[in-house]
Amino acid sequence: MPFSVREGINIFLAGFVPTENMRFRDFELSFKVKGDSAEEQDEKKKKKDEDDDAKKAKSAYYLYPEMTKTLGPFKLKVMPGRFAPSECVVMLGQNGTGKTTMIKMLAGLLQPDEGSEKLPVLNISYKPQTIAPKFEGTVQMLFNLKLQETWQSSLFKTEVLMPLNIEGLLDNEVQNLSGGELQRVAIVLALAKPCDIYLIDEPSAYLDSEQRVIVSKVMKRWIMSSKRAAFVVEHDFIMATYLADKVIVFDGTPALDTFCTSPESLVTGMNRFLKMLEITFRRDPSNFRPRINKGDSQKDQEQKACGNYFLMEESLSKLKKKDQMTKDKEEEEEKEEAAAVEEEEEAPKKKKKKGKK
Repeated sequence: MPFSVREGINIFLAGFVPTENMRFRDFELSFKVKGDSAEEQDEKKKKKDEDDDAKKAKSAYYLYPEMTKTLGPFKLKVMPGRFAPSECVVMLGQNGTGKTTMIKMLAGLLQPDEGSEKLPVLNISYKPQTIAPKFEGTVQMLFNLKLQETWQSSLFKTEVLMPLNIEGLLDNEVQNLSGGELQRVAIVLALAKPCDIYLIDEPSAYLDSEQRVIVSKVMKRWIMSSKRAAFVVEHDFIMATYLADKVIVFDGTPALDTFCTSPESLVTGMNRFLKMLEITFRRDPSNFRPRINKGDSQKDQEQKACGNYFLMEESLSKLKKKDQMTKDKEEEEEKEEAAAVEEEEEAPKKKKKKGKK
């Protein structure tokens, strides 16, 4: 029997078909983000920084200045910002709004316009948007040439190579790899390189839905454990929400005049981005995957009225608690009304009994 769309997606993510009592994957794909909301994490970081001395606080962050870049008729304005080690900053916006341009500026491949302040000198690891394999040889030969021994550490094998199933590709010719295989190899090349900042442009391209979830978890775990910062351009909303600690939103007229915000918290940035699109997202209660609300539906109208275009797990639990409280209150009011009606109906009967006596 075919399943509904929601049931089918959730069964695929769970890796288990309940009607057949059959498991087709050893693990479940879940989209639950960290326990604390992004705002709460920012508050904790802010409070911690205030307690530290000024020298330590200054060394804990990287800063980049306000910049502009003109490419023919296109102009991008970048607002200044700061980011910290172990932090993943996701860039969101339409095609042609300058996300790749900013990545290339941070990578040093494009210089800002004259008059803009200079960027800080940092070691970067850059994965470009387009991957054009020119290397003639196997994947293992490529890794040995580009990464030497860094990719062979036991930690990197456990955290990156094994989850991405790279060992099965080591003897394959680079020129013969498919798009998804090339993307995984490029991600390994980026993550294995010693650096201060990872600059990763569209890591989900050519990957199937299951691989996207696995790649996002691998990247997130490695960025946090290696204590390096990352800027990621991503169009897959589910992957973006899983990766992001902070968000940069790009707006304006694509291919003409655009600007981007400073890095802001996940919820604030997602709300800003979704408000531009006039879309609201809720979380599926079983696996927390983001789901689009139907336009002008009750959920859509409620979230827009509250300004909650993007719901985290905490918001979902609060809404459930609120709904339960409202339901309990309504049931209590219904009982009180029923008791009052019953009392009104019994009053004439009591009067008749008294009259007969």
